[in-house]
Amino acid sequence: MKPAVGSTTIKFLMPHSALPAGPGLIATFDFVRNPFRFLDACARRYGDWFTVRVPGVSPFVFTSDPAAVREVFLGDPDALHAGEANRPLGAFMGERSSLFLDGAEHLRQRRLLLPAFHGERMASHADAMRTAADNAIASWPTGRQFAIHPQMRAITFETIIRTVFGFADDESGTELRALMKKLFALYSSRLGTLLSLPAMRIDAGPWSPWGRAVRLTRQIDSILYAEFARRRKEGLEGRADVLSMLLAARYEDGQPLPDNVIRDEMYTLMLAGHETTAATMAWIINRLLTNPDVMERARAEVFSILRDQQLDSSHVGKLKYVEAVINETMRLDPVIPNFGRTLKRPLKIAGGDLPAGVTIAPCIYLVHRRPELWPNPNQFNPNRFLESRPSPYTFLPFGGGARRCLGAAFATYQMKIVIAEILSRVELKPVDGYVARATRRGIAFAPSEGLPVIATGAAVS
Repeated sequence: MKPAVGSTTIKFLMPHSALPAGPGLIATFDFVRNPFRFLDACARRYGDWFTVRVPGVSPFVFTSDPAAVREVFLGDPDALHAGEANRPLGAFMGERSSLFLDGAEHLRQRRLLLPAFHGERMASHADAMRTAADNAIASWPTGRQFAIHPQMRAITFETIIRTVFGFADDESGTELRALMKKLFALYSSRLGTLLSLPAMRIDAGPWSPWGRAVRLTRQIDSILYAEFARRRKEGLEGRADVLSMLLAARYEDGQPLPDNVIRDEMYTLMLAGHETTAATMAWIINRLLTNPDVMERARAEVFSILRDQQLDSSHVGKLKYVEAVINETMRLDPVIPNFGRTLKRPLKIAGGDLPAGVTIAPCIYLVHRRPELWPNPNQFNPNRFLESRPSPYTFLPFGGGARRCLGAAFATYQMKIVIAEILSRVELKPVDGYVARATRRGIAFAPSEGLPVIATGAAVS
């Protein structure tokens, strides 16, 4: 398949009232309950462009036009503020995270973060990723139903603690794990969603939602800042974890990253990276279970590559069909259905005039379902990704341009290892009558009910 970029052209007037038509407030609530159903309904009714309005927030202009996606990705970062659009996520992650920065400040910080996630560095994390997967798989019951999404979260959580934070099983590592799990439980709950609204961030004591978050972050901060000081004193030589790389990083003027900046980036990597990767792996399992022929082909590839050996970094690059399964799942089940850029000045995008103040929201979910780009778009067909490489403006699960997800290579590498380990070690079957629907977990949409499955025994080639 060779995707062709199509384009639609529309004209907007400057007043917000003249933005593209869109759903009313009541209909918009369905975006939280069932985001994919909401987006499908909007596309059917309004076409490639529609406006979503929420009280107290500037309008969101959704688009599935690849020409618009391209212009947004290549546009002036001083005019298209991703950090400002991401601001509601900042309740738990800290204001100095690169996720919430814009313009030159964002680029300056991103340059220091990129080396920690360079593809060639992933090999050093392969053993930790495999071990986390193996430990989780060993705990799965045989012959009875269990939810697999929490298991995926356990795997990604432990991987990040070891490879990103660089904490072992000592006292501080055990305490950090316990506190981070409590913070994540609050972050990914319905209360956590409400806390994205500044008006809800009121510390009314340790039993109030925001009060709990404040006290948990203080405890976590105490551990992290002590660890920063300890590593600087003892030296960073020989350490491959992301935290140590950030502690060693220097700006162009030779100055190190301030501790509060490193702290905010670590929270972002844990809370955002942990859940998005776990949710994606749960969707992959769902797609494999509902497409047994795909599962068998993927398993056959894994067995043919491993040949009774333990999976290591030398095998990961050979898992071409497994990677195609991952990509096709991210096409059909993106865990973040859209991204946003807040316009700082009026712009013409894909032939249409948009006023300053609105947020343009290229819709990953809808772009991935355009039939002129993806023939038979609702069909799960990993072969699409074996036959050609899609354009970055038509396949964008990690966003794109200067704001493409920093952890994209890390996440893909881990998913290949975890899915390969599951396929090689255990047979899974679906639960009768279960049909997955998207449910919000933190910033990600995951399969409902945690994706119930049944492990029937060890995998056989």
